[in-house]
Amino acid sequence: MSYAKEKNTPTVYDVAKLAGVSPATVSRFLNRTTYVSDEKSQKIEDAINQLDYKPVFKPAESNRRSMTIGALVQHPDSPFTSQILNDMEKVLISQGYQLSIASGHWDKKLETHALNYLTQQNVDGLIIVTGNLTNNQIIDAAKDTPVIAVGYDIKNNQVRCVNIDNELAGYIATLHLLQLGHVNIGHIKGHANQPDAYQRFEGYKRAMKEAGIQPNRRLIKNGDFSSAKAYKLTTELLNDPKAKVTAIFAANDLSAYGVIKAIHDHGLKVPDDISVIGFDDLPTSQYFTPGLTTLRQPIEEIGTVAAHSILNFLSGERHDDKLPPIDLIVRESTKSLHE
Repeated sequence: MSYAKEKNTPTVYDVAKLAGVSPATVSRFLNRTTYVSDEKSQKIEDAINQLDYKPVFKPAESNRRSMTIGALVQHPDSPFTSQILNDMEKVLISQGYQLSIASGHWDKKLETHALNYLTQQNVDGLIIVTGNLTNNQIIDAAKDTPVIAVGYDIKNNQVRCVNIDNELAGYIATLHLLQLGHVNIGHIKGHANQPDAYQRFEGYKRAMKEAGIQPNRRLIKNGDFSSAKAYKLTTELLNDPKAKVTAIFAANDLSAYGVIKAIHDHGLKVPDDISVIGFDDLPTSQYFTPGLTTLRQPIEEIGTVAAHSILNFLSGERHDDKLPPIDLIVRESTKSLHE
């Protein structure tokens, strides 16, 4: 027996709004998948009591639907992931499902633990949003549970993939800098061996080679998608007298924030001295100083498309799970060398 949400029945989304936290944090609190601070836990408990929210847990019988979809993400409280989860949850709640969230934190052991946790929770379907899991791990999980894998390319009847062309996006980002006259273009990469990071780097290399420029290893740094790591790596780059970097392509917007901060702390200006381009177009990027030039991922569509895909999968329907193309958003952080 499935449960139907009445119009005024409180949801995880309502609890999150009242508690001032993300829906992902509420889900982690309810499922005890990862640590939630005492302060946030108290706010969530108070919101649950005030709204009289009643979470629905899996049924005892394994052959009955739990009306729960598992979501494996990396950093659930990041702006990028929170947007995806919020949109995902809105679609699922409207169809009587709830979301159970586990985090991998870009750590292979934690991701494997999170995957095992979700598959043992009798979830009806599983949505995996990027990460370091191998194709075989995902295929094994899909033997018992339908899987939507975002950012993967897997050919399997029980796995459907939702992808953006990260290689093309990396190419477009680098081409933008090349067209502005930059030659010494640095790249702060994402996590090593992570598919999105690898493909964006491949796009960077393709654009450079097509321009007749051999990528300079001194200008390429292995990051981890975080502002802190990007700050450290950019500082190293700026302290290298042989680098002579005039532009930097950061693997995501959070990394770009760290890049810009490091340039500023080094006594230089963006874009007068060094141009910077990111990747994601987080909501904060247009308000950053200077406004960040970036590649806009269809963040608002990823969660919605993934949720509809798993629902269609469960109902036996098939449709084309495509995302809108990536857009180049030009703001104030990039500048032509000829100006």
